[in-house]
Amino acid sequence: MREKITSIVFCCILFSFFLLVTVFPKDAKAEVQENRPLAKMPEFSLKSLFSGEFTTSFETYLSDNVGMRSDLVNLGTEFKKLQGIQNEKSGKLKELPSGGSLALTDGKIMEIYKRNQTAEQNYIDTINSYGQSFGNSHNVYLLLAPTQIEFDNSKYKNLSDSEKETIDNVYSSVVNVKTADAYTQLKAHSGEYVYFRTDHHWTQRGAYYAYRSLMSTAGYEAVDINDLTVHNHNGFLGYLYNQANSPEYAKYADNIEYYSNGKNYEVIARGPDDAGNLVNYKSRIYCPPADDASPLYSVFMGGDHAYCEINTDVKNGKCALVIKDSYANALLPLLTNNYEKIIVIDPRNYFGTVTELTKTQKINDIIIINYVFDATMTDFIENLNRVK
Repeated sequence: MREKITSIVFCCILFSFFLLVTVFPKDAKAEVQENRPLAKMPEFSLKSLFSGEFTTSFETYLSDNVGMRSDLVNLGTEFKKLQGIQNEKSGKLKELPSGGSLALTDGKIMEIYKRNQTAEQNYIDTINSYGQSFGNSHNVYLLLAPTQIEFDNSKYKNLSDSEKETIDNVYSSVVNVKTADAYTQLKAHSGEYVYFRTDHHWTQRGAYYAYRSLMSTAGYEAVDINDLTVHNHNGFLGYLYNQANSPEYAKYADNIEYYSNGKNYEVIARGPDDAGNLVNYKSRIYCPPADDASPLYSVFMGGDHAYCEINTDVKNGKCALVIKDSYANALLPLLTNNYEKIIVIDPRNYFGTVTELTKTQKINDIIIINYVFDATMTDFIENLNRVK
């Protein structure tokens, strides 16, 4: 009898969750709060079901499209406060309902890094599987980027685990993979505007220093930043601003600058449309906001694409395959100065494989660009392994 009651209760909970998704209207504020497009309903097919593509995409769709999502997230934050989890003894520390913590200090909002050694070892094993599979036939590079709190001088730095220890451990453990030392470059320039104040990404200036390290490792000459034209867009309030739910930090809105060689190359992309169907579409390596519109991080590449290609005027026959998270978006336009063709995949929503791409494309370099938090994220590591 107890098992029957438990089953009924469980079904009721599932049904209630289904109602939150389908009955309550889509939460328009959630897309603003997350600072990214919310997942679309995936197209069903037996092939996508058995490959796992449909179930993975559907789980993401359910999570993103719960009715009143932003209100539920904010309610969770307030509940955490009532539990006394928020600590403001020496500043402002915010625990997020989804896990993790933010430090708000000196006009900056920063993620606090917590090392996960089990996930880190899985990340190392996954990177090594790329080295084993492709390192003998291709150049395989890894760039693991630190975040702003690693170079912060406030008291909150002590709340964060050492990102350098993670990066050093990963770099010393990979085999048949060449590593790019972005850390040293960013540390040397940490007094410059290399990270956003209200977002977890680096600025393109920060991405440029990482790009310079990557090109040195790969044996290419990096373009001189002084030879590029600077464009600026003010008023950017990033992902961490929305997560922190602290309107007073609006006065610290960021400036998005990007560096152009005068060629805003076309991006040929592939991803789901509003109905969940896989379609081809076009973007640009730089997508500045329209007049009076607030700039977004999607200035770079038009945002995250499951798959995209960029063909450049650099006639050197070199093709790079970049496997990335959103941190790479600000770095990718810089690579157009060094490669004739760039193919980009995002393992979070790409369902082909690198193996297939190496058979159909003449790829010289395989470049993995991640930020250090990816080495703590089980889901991301699983996806990175899946697309190999």
